[in-house]
Amino acid sequence: MSGKECPKCRGSMEPGYMPDKGHGDMLKRQEWLAGEPEKRVWHGLKTKGRERHPVRTFRWTRCGYLESYAKPE
Repeated sequence: MSGKECPKCRGSMEPGYMPDKGHGDMLKRQEWLAGEPEKRVWHGLKTKGRERHPVRTFRWTRCGYLESYAKPE
């Protein structure tokens, strides 16, 4: 993904990620899950059996715009 130019500021981008908090505030990598969110009976969301991909986020160095991708690893 390097070498792209920002359509807003014409700056370059740098890779990074935006962590999610899990059980006990443990940080984990953000994921994209297929379908609409469905609540579980007690708490949280149903995730079993869903297609999932890790999310990679890039930040444009001049304007700070973020762009995210969820490609299979």
